Amino acid sequence: MPKQMDFEVLKIRKIDSSTGNFKLHEDYILSYDHFDGWSERLLSLGIYVDIIFECKVRLHFLDKNMARIEKQFECEIPPEIKTSILGIINLDQIVLKHYYADMFLEDETRQNYVINHSGKSHNITIGTLLKKLQPENSSEELFFNLIDLFKKWREEFYHECLKELAPSDQIPINEKRKRKR
Repeated sequence: MPKQMDFEVLKIRKIDSSTGNFKLHEDYILSYDHFDGWSERLLSLGIYVDIIFECKVRLHFLDKNMARIEKQFECEIPPEIKTSILGIINLDQIVLKHYYADMFLEDETRQNYVINHSGKSHNITIGTLLKKLQPENSSEELFFNLIDLFKKWREEFYHECLKELAPSDQIPINEKRKRKR
């Protein structure tokens, strides 16, 4: 697992009292927050990418014994995610909706993205989707690809943390041979 650390999300992203939206610190280009909604694991994950593509992650979830697991760490950003973010950042103009969802459910799974572009923090929320999003412009095409990449990356973090928690069920091959004799 990457280097453990301790950081405050409020130093990265705050609510702008004039708009009610998140304002991302100028040293960051993207924040991603995921909440499972009402689920067995109650996964909450935040990924925060700064302007030199260093990445901070905070993760909270319940294990199979309903114990709360919390982690914060730094990690490398996958090259395909970096490329996708750069594609969005390099656009002359970002044209994205504030909210993408097919329906509203209370305590639903949701994802919140904040992208700093040309001095503005763009807030985008992904709610309950019943069908695959169809892009209407180049901003959405790049962003929808990023959504898919973050979904995959989020699950990798979660499963890696589960592996760290689980005691090894594997017996070394030499021990297996001794037991057979």
